[in-house]
Amino acid sequence: MKRASLRTHPAHWPRPVRLALYLLTTLACAASGLLLAVEELDESRQSAQRQQQDLRVQYQSALNQVALRDGLRSRQTALEMQLVAQQVQLWRPDQQQPELLHAKLARRAEEHGLVLTSFQPQPGKLSATISLRGKHAGLLRFVEQVSRPPMPVLFENLEITSERGTQAALLMKATVSAPTGNAKSASVESPP
Repeated sequence: MKRASLRTHPAHWPRPVRLALYLLTTLACAASGLLLAVEELDESRQSAQRQQQDLRVQYQSALNQVALRDGLRSRQTALEMQLVAQQVQLWRPDQQQPELLHAKLARRAEEHGLVLTSFQPQPGKLSATISLRGKHAGLLRFVEQVSRPPMPVLFENLEITSERGTQAALLMKATVSAPTGNAKSASVESPP
């Protein structure tokens, strides 16, 4: 029995079989070590590929921003030209007389069937407190007309009340001002 059990131990195997076992064990250890090394190298390769992909995305984003910047600069130039063109339609400094504002408001009120009952210029800038009497549709058209260029009028304060009477007219009290186009706002500088 001892002999049978000793024969099963690798030390009692014939020499070529033992050498084959040692060689097979050595190859298995080397293969597992190689597999671990290759796995580590593969992880570092995948990490480098992810980093390369991120850099490509960042590069593409930067290229898109550069392309958009040129478009935005041309859009900015176009808007600056529109601003200058719109400012030409504003009240010029040589038109800063309350009589011109009064004439514009009176003419527009008459066109829309309204009565300009009061016009009180305010000192310091081209503005006035006005009172108008008329129908609702006429008041709306009046506000729309005088707010449009050329030479628009801004409504800073607006109050509409119902007037008790026979014709059910409305009374509008408003503070209006004329925006002016001056040289300071006309010269718009573009950033570098």
